Amino acid sequence: MATLIAQCRPHAMLLASAIMDSPIVRNAPMHASILQHLLRIDRHGERMQLGRAGLFQFRRETRVLRAPFFSPCLIAVLAGEKRIHRGEETLLCRPGQWIGVGAGQEVSFTNLPDPHLGYFAGLTIVGDTGWMKRFADQYAAELPSTLDADLVFTPDGVCWKTLSDYVEQVLLPQSSALDAALVEHRWQALWLALARQGVARDLVLAQPGSWRERVARLIDYDPAQDWRMGEVARRLAVSEATLRRRLLEENTSFAALLSDVRMGRALGLVMQTQQPIQRVAQACGYNSPSRFTDAFRARFGLTPTALRESHEQEREAEPA
Repeated sequence: MATLIAQCRPHAMLLASAIMDSPIVRNAPMHASILQHLLRIDRHGERMQLGRAGLFQFRRETRVLRAPFFSPCLIAVLAGEKRIHRGEETLLCRPGQWIGVGAGQEVSFTNLPDPHLGYFAGLTIVGDTGWMKRFADQYAAELPSTLDADLVFTPDGVCWKTLSDYVEQVLLPQSSALDAALVEHRWQALWLALARQGVARDLVLAQPGSWRERVARLIDYDPAQDWRMGEVARRLAVSEATLRRRLLEENTSFAALLSDVRMGRALGLVMQTQQPIQRVAQACGYNSPSRFTDAFRARFGLTPTALRESHEQEREAEPA
């Protein structure tokens, strides 16, 4: 999924301290406490952008097919339920549970609003390639060789504490390299907490730098560009034949990756912005809005307009 960029300077506050001190939520479950405070920090519609994290809300039951993940992604369900569809199997993620999606996966899911609150809410954290490489280099000796690979899991108290610390840090003004280093430090603590609990193998033991990831990252700089395999190979300093072979070894192709990246960007723009669909289409390499809509529906199972309408753009969600 596309990275979400923070614009939260007016709301620089200590989230974790507020959660612990607030009499309103002192006895509430941790997921409910975090959600209530996030909604109070920024009440501008259905999304709040938090650096490499994002809070998403859906007012309608929404099913999305084959959403591509090019980087490891942690999803914390805060309200409602998320159903993960894997062939004939359906996994249910309830409020307070997390999902760990590895890089290179495609996930089909349904978001179901909470019947009392009237919306689904999920917090996502997308792994950064540089962060993951430094994490692996620094902690390789300490990380367990075997971790649970279940897609859905229930985090322990340490995981919740490090998640709230991470969100707290992301909310603070980011004006220097040291601020960015502090955010990465909090992210590392969260990943270490996952390792300590023995869960989320595809996140904790991720090895960035696959050919699939390299090609996807390059295309993602400008999905609208008329990308050719020869140009991508040249930028990656390999021959076209070598690149084709490397991608085949990873069970993909240049054409498939180009489509995946463009559709992944489209999914993010439809959910994260209010850009007109025609502009979204152009940003993803489609000159024809109708062809873009057809491709989007064929990929995700619904039109861009239908997905956007599942968000409530005008009304602000009220904390329970």
